[in-house]
Amino acid sequence: MTLLTEYIAACPDCDLLQRIGVLPSGATARCPRCGRVVASDKPNSLNRTLALAVAAIIALIVANVTPLMGLSAVGRHASTTILGGIVKMWREGQEITALLVALCSVVAPILYVGFMLVVLLAVRKPPAPRWIGALLRFSELSRPWVMVEVMMLGILVSLVKIADLATVNPGIGMFAVGALIVLLAAMTVSFDPREAWARIAWVDEPPRKGRSEAQDEPVRKGGGAGTEPTGRRMGLAACGACGLLARAAGRNDPGSCPRCGEILVLRRPGAIQRTWAFLIAASICYLPANLLPVMNTAMPGYAEADTIMSGVILLYESGSWPLALIVFVASIMIPLAKIIALAYLLVTVQFRRIESRPERIRVYRIIEVVGRWSMLDVFVVTFVVALVQLQPLMSVEPGAGVVFFAAVVVLTMLAAESFDPRLIWDENESEEDRKHD
Repeated sequence: MTLLTEYIAACPDCDLLQRIGVLPSGATARCPRCGRVVASDKPNSLNRTLALAVAAIIALIVANVTPLMGLSAVGRHASTTILGGIVKMWREGQEITALLVALCSVVAPILYVGFMLVVLLAVRKPPAPRWIGALLRFSELSRPWVMVEVMMLGILVSLVKIADLATVNPGIGMFAVGALIVLLAAMTVSFDPREAWARIAWVDEPPRKGRSEAQDEPVRKGGGAGTEPTGRRMGLAACGACGLLARAAGRNDPGSCPRCGEILVLRRPGAIQRTWAFLIAASICYLPANLLPVMNTAMPGYAEADTIMSGVILLYESGSWPLALIVFVASIMIPLAKIIALAYLLVTVQFRRIESRPERIRVYRIIEVVGRWSMLDVFVVTFVVALVQLQPLMSVEPGAGVVFFAAVVVLTMLAAESFDPRLIWDENESEEDRKHD
């Protein structure tokens, strides 16, 4: 259902203003400057996403109440669920790690799917109440922390790690997690937030025919380098929550979004300083995360402390070199690469470099996509610790390094979230444009 025939949008990554016309079914519109998808037509978006959300909530329940896998050795048996792994980490004194695993594997998925289900049911009869907009914003905030696919890979790595110690049997919960991964991905692909926002009542009285305040704003072509028609140069701000392009009340105080009530910003205030702070903290945690053991294994007459790198070597020597490569890249290379890449973006922005801007925006997008996969080793430690508890034959306890590694993952994700990619394209704007950042 197309509710707006033509409108003006500001690219979220470079702030370029562009007029979006009627798109053919299934088509997408990309920003001509940075290549970001700024609009798409998704046929029957709301109904399809609703069906997927119902299926996802069922899969989510099954995944959390049934065993993920079982372990048997010399007549002894053990099994674990997702919550069982979290509780075990808490009892082992790793409260921070347990809370993070709970957030990424249980809380965030429940919030995301639950909020989406309520939103999709409410917007079937427009106009939906204004508070539905708040739920839609919360669902978008929780989505980056939904790491079910990373958890699944962690489960598979855990199976390989303990396969030589005992017989491992996958449980119903593992298959439910696999189904949940597919359903969540399908929800993301099929959902069109613009159509949902168009069905929600505005905080302020909407302009006639549902047109945004800036819909009739002329999009003027630039007269040279650095004069492209951007939202900030035209006095327009794109809402970070609902995407509505509205006229800013002023540079220092743009006001609030008339549709959802979110505070408008021309650029994220203090983005550079916050990103540096998170990045420096992540760099400090990176060394102990890799030098301290993340797991301690105890067997009769045998004890071993495993670091991340020794775990990679163990996987390689056991013949599972593809998993060894995945763990090496996800747990060692990606966090370091994120720190270096974000530092490079910050330095080039602060020195106002205008070269290689398309390449730099691609680097930022890669950072956003791959950063979450660094949680892999945290999940591996959680499920190995929860499962290998066959006293007095064998037991595994979390090491001190796991909390530092979890901190690196969270801090680098927060650093990427804090960075404003539009700053990459502001480097050659005038001092008058920049001094209000």
